[in-house]
Amino acid sequence: MLHGVSPHLTRMLLEAGRRSGVHRSRFTHIPGLTVMDEERVRIPTATLLRVWEAISGAMTEAGGGARAMELWRPGRLGVWDYLFTAADTLDDALHACGRHFAAIADPADTLGVTRDGAGVTVTWHGPYQEHPSFPLIAEFVPAMLLGVAGSAAGRRFVPVRVRLPHRAPPRYDLLAEVYGTRRIEFEAGPPAVTFSDADARAPFPRADPALAAILDEHARITVATARPVLDWLGRFHLALEAAVEAGPPELGDVAHRLAMGPRTLQRRLSDEGTSWRDELERFRRQRVEHLLRETSMTLEAISARSGYSDPRALRRAVHRWYGHGPAALRTSSRAGRT
Repeated sequence: MLHGVSPHLTRMLLEAGRRSGVHRSRFTHIPGLTVMDEERVRIPTATLLRVWEAISGAMTEAGGGARAMELWRPGRLGVWDYLFTAADTLDDALHACGRHFAAIADPADTLGVTRDGAGVTVTWHGPYQEHPSFPLIAEFVPAMLLGVAGSAAGRRFVPVRVRLPHRAPPRYDLLAEVYGTRRIEFEAGPPAVTFSDADARAPFPRADPALAAILDEHARITVATARPVLDWLGRFHLALEAAVEAGPPELGDVAHRLAMGPRTLQRRLSDEGTSWRDELERFRRQRVEHLLRETSMTLEAISARSGYSDPRALRRAVHRWYGHGPAALRTSSRAGRT
């Protein structure tokens, strides 16, 4: 799986930060930005998170992460934008853009589309809950969905509700302005926006089924053929993934793959603000969650693919992360898709 994010999204956030008063010098030492003008690359996800960190103070003062979408114009996010434009309806567009979310985001990020009595809800799941900029990222995602969808429909959508995971700030007038509603539920789980059923079913003015099929394939090819731009931590992640494929990973094995000694590897990880234990835990958690939610693989197979010695070790880890076993995680995922 090719990790990293689109340069389109990264460029827009850099501009949002500069317009909010962040000096260019704040971005100088962020790795991975030297190829920002290229189109067919994947920027390290760690680079995007560093950009969010650099702009977080200014964006908070400006009214929240949603304000970054004020810079958006059709095409700024590449082919992903046009998946909306060519779709028959908003419902079709949301499913297409969830299917190809990796065209702008890391493959570990997912957009889930569900329907209930309130309408059609799009929920973003990303592995960044512990990141200090997560509240801003969470505010940005509903604004992005509302902005791109409204442009494709030729009118502004008023959502049934917007859900955000963090506490409500003292004032969120500017956030409500961007969303077009004050029906914002805070401390309400993963970021999500709900569209009315009537909005979801209404035809889009520029629907083009033939073009939609072409764009669908183009989005897939864009991700598959992009060139990853790896910083040192990105190379470490690839070495760790390769080591896991061979069995339970050892620090010495990964160090050998990177042509360095174990102590040097530990020191480099410390310089990056992380550790062998933290990175191994993060890798295993992301892989286990993905395989439980998206596949029907047995626990034995998932254990092997995640670098555990046996299913018992996997069960203990899942209990530690989520407070329940693998079966409950798999069941809840399937229930959310019905």
